Amino acid sequence: MEIVLLLVWRGLRLRCPRCGQGKLYRRLITLTMYEHCQHCHWRFEREEGYWTGAMALDLVVAELLAATYIIALSVLGAPLLPELAVGVPIAIFCPLLFYPHAHSFWMTIDFLLHPTPLL
Repeated sequence: MEIVLLLVWRGLRLRCPRCGQGKLYRRLITLTMYEHCQHCHWRFEREEGYWTGAMALDLVVAELLAATYIIALSVLGAPLLPELAVGVPIAIFCPLLFYPHAHSFWMTIDFLLHPTPLL
């Protein structure tokens, strides 16, 4: 359990899941990602199509947030216009805001399933 919490902490900080030292992004604003960790040299993109899971994770989190918001307001009897006025932007902008962390958490999940020792 401790290793899972450690890896989640590394994911939140956008650090290499293997060593926790190297940064994932050169520039967060432009989302320019390093090819490998600057500290332990672990390659971030494992194979072609590797980030498909990260995109799916990103989309699922955003849609769950939007659906939770809209359903909660519907249960409370709120009018449809305020629900959509906030729910639709959540569905559009959350994936953009969560994108770097989706990559980080996807690598964390991959590292949990396929750990590699530090040399």
